[in-house]
Parts: sequence; C-alpha cells; structure tokens
Amino acid sequence: MHGIGVRSYSELRGEGASRRDIEHAVASGAVSRIARGWYAFPGAHPEVVKAIQHGARAGCLAGCQLHGLWVPPYTGLHAVYGAGCAPSLRDPDLHSYRAPQPRVPVWPLLDCLEQVVQRHSTETAVIVLESALNLRVVSDEEVSLLLHRHVVRGALVRRHLSSAESGSETRVRVFLQRRNVPVRPQVEIDGVGRVDLLVGRSLIIECDSLAHHSAKDRYELDRFRDLNARDLGFDTARLSYRQVWQQWGWTRAVLGRQIRLGRHSRPIFS
Repeated sequence: MHGIGVRSYSELRGEGASRRDIEHAVASGAVSRIARGWYAFPGAHPEVVKAIQHGARAGCLAGCQLHGLWVPPYTGLHAVYGAGCAPSLRDPDLHSYRAPQPRVPVWPLLDCLEQVVQRHSTETAVIVLESALNLRVVSDEEVSLLLHRHVVRGALVRRHLSSAESGSETRVRVFLQRRNVPVRPQVEIDGVGRVDLLVGRSLIIECDSLAHHSAKDRYELDRFRDLNARDLGFDTARLSYRQVWQQWGWTRAVLGRQIRLGRHSRPIFS
C-alpha cells in the first residue's frame, strides 16, 4: 500500500528518523501529529487519519479499497478497532473486530474482507471477494476458510460467488441468481467474443465501466459485436456504470421485465 501518508512513531524511527528529527518535522509543519504516536504527512488519506484519531484503524470497505480492490460506492467512516481496544468516541461508523489491533494504520486484507462479510450485504461481500480473487491477491483456499468461520453468512456468499471482471457485473449477476434466472459469467460466443453475462440462451448483458465507455475505439468494437450478436439471435443489454450504481432501482425493473418477456430464452440461429 502506497500513498496513505500516515506513519507511526516506531515506523518513522525504523526508517531512520531520530526523535529530534520527528519533533523538528512537527514544529516545521512537515508532518502533523494526529494522535499519540501517529503522524500524518501532507496529502495523507483522510479516512486513515480519521480512523487513527478515533483510536481505530482503517478497515472494512475502506481497507479493501486501500489494498487495491474495487469496492461499491459507500459513505461514512469505515474504521475498525481491535480486541481489547476502545474507540476515543462513540460513532455508529466505528465497529469492533475479534483480532488484536494491528500496529499499522490499515487492517490486513484478509481481515478487511472478513469485516465486509460480517457487516455488509451478501451482494457487497461477493463483489469485494470476487475483486480480490480476480486480482489474485487472495487464494480460493483463503476465501473458503474465511467463509467457513461464518456459517450462515458464509453460505449465502458462497452460493453467489463466481468469477467477474467488475463489480457492476457481479451486482447484475447476483440480482439474476437471486431470482433463479440462469446466468453465466464471461462466456465465449462464436462470432461475438467473450461477453460479461449470458442470461439463459439468448440475452447478453454487458456492464460498461466509465473508462471503457469513453474509449472511442472500444465503443466502435462494442457496437460491431452487438450487431453480430443480434444477427445470431441474441439480444444485448449494455448497462452503464450509472445505470448499475446510481439508477439501480430503475435498471432492476427493466431487467425484470426483459426476463418476464422471455428475452433470455429465445432460440439461437445456427
């Protein structure tokens, strides 16, 4: 993890700074003392600073994001304090965790993932776990052990866990799975290529990221693929980031109507 801009006194000493060096840096404004034994450099990550000031560590969704995972949009402070610790103030965004509090400002990744499984919806847990698996920063065995510790929640998450290349794709797939609609991720179709989701036999769903949608050459290729797919008998629904994350209620209603109309069960041309 780089760029969070927060160091403990012991970390600074370990990096070669003397006590006088640290005091001089604080006096000159080069660093700020944010809590006893903790210092922030200019541009320090605000969530990490707040977590330390509250006597906790950045974790849960914030921690997953700091570890490089894609996480759904969230609000509030995702700070977690460890066993035997008490926060400096009562805040509904602070919560406890079974493990000892780490000496670093952000909880380890596996702890952050477990905190998400404990505190968030099944959908959110599936999204961050699939992001971690896709980036290969955790193994299948590590995820299996994590879910095994939470029998009920773990079973719900495991039921929907698959492969995905984006959180948007995961959200749409879980929505369909919960309605017992057959859906497969990352399917290769002759004449079309690999698609994000194949629903039933004949409905393709593509989930565009912001960067993906803005690339002009990619835009042209996608329209070429869509036309080929239609020629083969497929319908294609191309969803934007905004439709999945900011207009989700409307998008769910539209997808539900498409399923009721049987757009996913039409015969495919040979």
